[in-house]
Amino acid sequence: MDKKSLYLYYYSMIVYLFGSVPFILYAVLIKPIGAMYHERPFQIISPVFGNFGVYEEGLLVIALVLIILSIILFILSLGHNRSKNGKISNRTIMAPVLLYIFTFAVIGVALI
Repeated sequence: MDKKSLYLYYYSMIVYLFGSVPFILYAVLIKPIGAMYHERPFQIISPVFGNFGVYEEGLLVIALVLIILSIILFILSLGHNRSKNGKISNRTIMAPVLLYIFTFAVIGVALI
């Protein structure tokens, strides 16, 4: 891997780390807590979050934007590496792919 491909790869993983914070908040903490109430999330007003439904949607949008940006940077990294005939191991490629599959699977389950 050349230097630019490696930087793009690292940037994609850093963006994924920042995107995983709202992802964990949404899919693991906030969405299940909101499902325990008998009211719709948009009817719940919290002194901390304000409108609970808007807070949930905001977390989802932020998580999706950052994770999709991470995927774009990852694809650019692979494309740049391929154009320079660089070598990259299959494990290096598969680790982020598995993370992305897991992330979208958990978001899909949380949306149901």
